[in-house]
Amino acid sequence: ADGVLLSKHKVTTKLALGAECQQYAVITKAEAGILGEFPAVRLEWELRRLPVIVTTYTKKLAKHVPMAALWAGFRLGRATNSEKEIELTVALPTKTSLNVIVRVPEMTLSRMAIPLPVTVPINPDGTLSVHIDKDILFRIQTFIYDYTTVQCSMMQDTVTTFNKRRYKNEMPISCYQVLAQDCTPELKFVVLLKKDEETEENHLNVKLADINVDLYALGADAKVKINEMEVPTSSLPYQHPSGSIQIREKADGLSLYAPSHGLQEVYIANGLWKIQVADWMKGQTCGLCGKADGETRQEYTTPSGYLTKSSVNFAHSWVLPAESCRDASQCRMKLESVKLEKQVILNGQESKCYSVEPVLRCLPGCAPIRTTPVTIGYHCLSTDSNLNMFDGIYEKSVDLRETTDAHVACRCSEQCA
Repeated sequence: ADGVLLSKHKVTTKLALGAECQQYAVITKAEAGILGEFPAVRLEWELRRLPVIVTTYTKKLAKHVPMAALWAGFRLGRATNSEKEIELTVALPTKTSLNVIVRVPEMTLSRMAIPLPVTVPINPDGTLSVHIDKDILFRIQTFIYDYTTVQCSMMQDTVTTFNKRRYKNEMPISCYQVLAQDCTPELKFVVLLKKDEETEENHLNVKLADINVDLYALGADAKVKINEMEVPTSSLPYQHPSGSIQIREKADGLSLYAPSHGLQEVYIANGLWKIQVADWMKGQTCGLCGKADGETRQEYTTPSGYLTKSSVNFAHSWVLPAESCRDASQCRMKLESVKLEKQVILNGQESKCYSVEPVLRCLPGCAPIRTTPVTIGYHCLSTDSNLNMFDGIYEKSVDLRETTDAHVACRCSEQCA
C-alpha cells in the first residue's frame, strides 16, 4: 500500500496485492473543496484489477442497488459512468443537511437535503466555525500519523525496520551508526545512533536544516541539546524560527517533528527510540532502518550497495568509522577487510582468503575488549599468487563463508596512532 499527500486538500492511496504487488490494484482518491457554493468532500475508487471472486459477487450485489437506493430515498438515473470507478460526493448546503451523489457503473444515485441530527461547524467557505486549540490539533495529527506512517524502532537491542524486518543490533561503543537518512542528493536529514561509553545508553543525533539536535537518555529522563546547548524540558516545546522543526515532550520521552524535511517524528525514551518518515520519503531512505519500500529481500543493503546475508555485518556497515584513536568522536574502530586465520585448501591448492565484506575492527594501537561473531564471505587466491588481495577486494566473488569476530568495544594505549 502506498499513499501520497498531493496537497492539503487532496490525497491518493494505492492498495496493490498479489505476486510482486502487480496482480490486483485499487486506487483511492480523496479531495476536499467547494462544490458549486457548498463545502464538499469527494471520494473516488478506481478498480484497476480485482480478483474474479470479487467482481462476481459485486455484480450480484449490484442487482439489488436500485431497490435499496429507492428505499433509502435516493433518486436513481441511468448513466454511462466509468466501468471501473465509483465516486462519492458529499456536500454541505447548510450546517444541518447533506447532499449526496454516488456514481457507479451504469447509474447515478442522489439525494439532496438529508437532515443531520447535529449541527456541523463548517462555514460555507469550508473553514471551521469553532476554534480548535493548536496543541490539541497537533496531538490529533500526531495520533493519526502514529497509525498511518511507516516507522522504525528499537526496543533494547532489537531493531524493527521500516519494512517490519527485525534483527539484533550489536552496537559498537561510542561509534555513530546511520539510523536513517535521506539518500537523495538533497540529503534533507540524517539520524545517527550511538551507545554512550560510560552509561551505554542510546544517544540520537539529528542533522537537518541549520541545526544539530542531540536526544539522549540520562537515567530515567530524556534530554535534548540544540547545537551543543542543552535545552531544559521546562523550555519545551521548542520551535525553530522557520517553524518547520518542533521538539516536544511526549509520554516518558522527547519527540522531534520535522515533516517538511521528511522526518515525521523522532522519539526517544529510556530503552526505546522510534523514527517515522513522511510518506513521500518512502523508498528514498537508507541506513539501519532500511529503504521503507516494502521490499524485505533487499533489506540488508550496505552503503556500497552490497547485499549481505548477515544482519550483524549490515548493521556494522552503517558505522561511521574513526580516522584515528584520538578522534574527538571517541570512536575507536574502523571497517576493513580481514584475513581468514586458518589454512584453506581450495581447488587442490593452499589458499589465502580475505573478506569481501568490511569487518569492524579496533584501530592500530587499540585492543578489543568485547567482540561479536559475524559470518561473512571470503575471496581466496593461491598462497603463491603475487596479486594484491586488497585491490578491489570488495568487488571480488565469494569463494566461501566463515565466521570471524567483529570488535564492538576497544581500549587504546596512550601511544596509539
